[in-house]
Amino acid sequence: MCGEMGKAVLRALTGALLCGLVSDAAYLQQYDPYETHYEQAIIRPKPLREHEKPQDLRNVPGTPGVDFPIYHSVPDTSFSCDHVPVRPGMYANVETGCQAYHVCHDGREGQQGASFLCTNGTLFDQAKFACDWWYNVDCSKAITLYKLNADPYHNPFIPKPKPEEEVAPAHPSHGLRPSHGIYYRKI
Repeated sequence: MCGEMGKAVLRALTGALLCGLVSDAAYLQQYDPYETHYEQAIIRPKPLREHEKPQDLRNVPGTPGVDFPIYHSVPDTSFSCDHVPVRPGMYANVETGCQAYHVCHDGREGQQGASFLCTNGTLFDQAKFACDWWYNVDCSKAITLYKLNADPYHNPFIPKPKPEEEVAPAHPSHGLRPSHGIYYRKI
């Protein structure tokens, strides 16, 4: 009798989990992070401060300020973590031509999250979650790729699912779980 009740509870929990996953997937498909669409970024680099030296960009392919932005620090923009689909997550800032990106998490860093700047000549690639050469990145697609933050295989802040063998049932005699010849003590 207890076995049948356990199976019923397991089926109910599985159904509830599937409903949650389906509703999350539906939300992410309908999600539009910004009601307005940004135009191509107008690059206006800030003047160098007295202690800053101009960068030597001779070895960077392309024309600085034309082919790629050349910010020395993260500029003020209207980006807000309130408009992103998943927290924690990494988000390209299209207002900077994707040279800046933000890590949105629990709000400790304010509405823009922790802000970072890719080195000159590189842009934040929302598909790869990394900075890459400007000619490899299509910044215009960044906002449509924000939903990749829901995928634990893309988002470095979401724990990856564990392989099934790591959660194998404990051996009845000693309460240890086998995993590739290594035994983990059940807590």
